[in-house]
Amino acid sequence: MMKFSASAFMLLICTAALLSTTEGRPKPMILRCQCIKTHSEPIPIDKIQTLKVIPAGPHCKNEEIIATMKKGMTCLNPAKDWVISLKEKLNKKNVKSQQ
Repeated sequence: MMKFSASAFMLLICTAALLSTTEGRPKPMILRCQCIKTHSEPIPIDKIQTLKVIPAGPHCKNEEIIATMKKGMTCLNPAKDWVISLKEKLNKKNVKSQQ
């Protein structure tokens, strides 16, 4: 009887551990602006690895553009001409890759 109880207890612990993992759960929504400061000076395109565009919404009244580079992430000023041009190039590239 004792062996059965110990194995049942171990099964319960293992099941609880597997169910407590975060995989498959939706990410929590961030309800605030991610960009407090923005970078206005041009950054060479070849330095930018990814560009994330977060449209304005209930979480933040401003459009946010986050550039990821080898040295980290930087928020870009969406009103600057070079940032607008960068977004347009990205959109054209994405449209071509989807065709």
